[in-house]
Amino acid sequence: MECAIDTMSELGYARSSLAEIAKRAGISKGVIAYHFTSKNELTEQVALELFGRAGRLIDTRLEEAPTATAALRGYLEANLAFIGANPDLVRVLTDIVMNFRDADGSPRYGPQDDGLIEHLEGTLRHGQETGEFRDFATRAMAIAIRAAVDAAAGRIGRDPRFDIGTYTRELITLVGLATAKSP
Repeated sequence: MECAIDTMSELGYARSSLAEIAKRAGISKGVIAYHFTSKNELTEQVALELFGRAGRLIDTRLEEAPTATAALRGYLEANLAFIGANPDLVRVLTDIVMNFRDADGSPRYGPQDDGLIEHLEGTLRHGQETGEFRDFATRAMAIAIRAAVDAAAGRIGRDPRFDIGTYTRELITLVGLATAKSP
């Protein structure tokens, strides 16, 4: 799995064949084929592994949050900290999300995988129910927040001037102002 991630990080998803991954791992392609029936199956497992790593970090922050405001801040901090600490992994995951296709040619990941949005939407709804957040369309806000996080993921590997710390602070301020209850 780690060799597949490293290969995809260096060569990109499209150019990472099972043969190349096996060569870099110092094993035969048959060993990979014993565990994974195809590049698609291996890619799916790589994506699940990387989503899982980020998800565990984020879940820990959300479990510790005493309020919806703290949960939203923790969500942003954990997401952006993962991106900042793992630019190579984020590049692999972004490449997979953008290029991995189902058998019918449709993107494997995308709007149909709304679990991230729905989870965030639940946090926003909870904040409204407790009176911490103003009234707004939770789905639209969740999509906007997720898009801002994803923008950092897309920028981290290709913009040497990108400062994830400043981005994190400014995004937390922006989201705080956007969700804040009016005085």
